[in-house]
Amino acid sequence: MIPMPARIIAVCNQKGGVGKTTLVTGLAEVYTQMMGKKVLVIDADPQYNTTSALGLSGPEFTLNDVLYGDESNNQKIFPGVAADAVLEVGEEWQSPNHSELGLIASERNLASRERDSMMAREHRLRIALKGVAEDYDVVLIDCPPSLGLLTVNALTAATHALLVSEPRVASVEGLAEIVTTIAEVQENLNEDIDIVGVVVNKVRKGRKDQDAWIEKIRTDFGDLVLDPLLPDRELFAKAQAAARPLKSFGSEAKTLRADLEQLARAIWKGSEA
Repeated sequence: MIPMPARIIAVCNQKGGVGKTTLVTGLAEVYTQMMGKKVLVIDADPQYNTTSALGLSGPEFTLNDVLYGDESNNQKIFPGVAADAVLEVGEEWQSPNHSELGLIASERNLASRERDSMMAREHRLRIALKGVAEDYDVVLIDCPPSLGLLTVNALTAATHALLVSEPRVASVEGLAEIVTTIAEVQENLNEDIDIVGVVVNKVRKGRKDQDAWIEKIRTDFGDLVLDPLLPDRELFAKAQAAARPLKSFGSEAKTLRADLEQLARAIWKGSEA
């Protein structure tokens, strides 16, 4: 049987602080524990927040090593080498129905990959994932808050881009910039990538300034804006700081998990071939 290609979803915005890490870890939890999917998370941000949020610190082999390549062979990168970097996360992140959650971790030295100048440098992640992504139902790539080489690598490897924004001016401007980058990647590096949706995060009820920016996002992106909008809740930060999934907070997390499940299902449906 020919394996079905995974949905490889680059989660991105050119601006930082929009909640990409909490979204990536929340979606990973929902896909594994509530939908029974096999998930690979790739932390492509040198700030390594997703790596920490999934309970790992100081891994010996990271995405930096994958993208650096084989030092003994002129930094050549071999198809499928990403498999060597997949780590198993803590038991509380795993699903009782035995679906799996793996992580390719990040580290601060990953920032040095932004300055790489080797041939086909934009394609290194895609090459590294060959034969690996097919082992998963979903691959979630947490992109750095920039439009540099790491983000371009993620978009070149991805089948879909998931955009994340707060309802404020800097984040909405970041959406416009990442859309331009995606269009350039689609034209020059990866014609198959599509935008699967826009998640509006950190929403506070009754804020007229936010309402105006939400309306702006809906006007610009139409049906690509995914519902529900995610609320600005301290529980997201608490879960990330504790490196624990939302389920470990019991009834306090019930509404947030339901919101994330609705988003996860919309993303799954939107990314169907």
